[in-house]
Amino acid sequence: MNEKKMNLKSLNSEIDNINHESGYNLIFVNDLMLNAELGVYAHEKNIQQPLRVNMIAKIRDIPETSNEKIDNVVCYNEISIIIKEIVNSGHTILLETLAEKILLKCFKNNRIETIKIRLEKLNAIDDAESAGIEIERSRK
Repeated sequence: MNEKKMNLKSLNSEIDNINHESGYNLIFVNDLMLNAELGVYAHEKNIQQPLRVNMIAKIRDIPETSNEKIDNVVCYNEISIIIKEIVNSGHTILLETLAEKILLKCFKNNRIETIKIRLEKLNAIDDAESAGIEIERSRK
């Protein structure tokens, strides 16, 4: 059997053809399950209800990650902490308001260019798995 061996010289020449200043990174938090005080109706006051959060952020200014330092990246754990803090900060009437609060705090990180957030109330509508909103915002 004649197997071809990878030519390291040709691989290096291909790496040189990549524009490392182009493109972007995406970070995400999927299916973060929280209990939240939210809703406009009287039966939603003073109770917590299940909320599913999904968020994806487009990161510009791709950092140098070869030195393996957490400070060089936008940390998804920090994003999840922001989400939890805002959700736990008290009753919010509208999901839209909750989403905008999360977006504003996340945009304090200057590397984040665009964020899409999806908030789903899991008990909002009988016979539906969830109901909610999805908002996408970009930096000016």
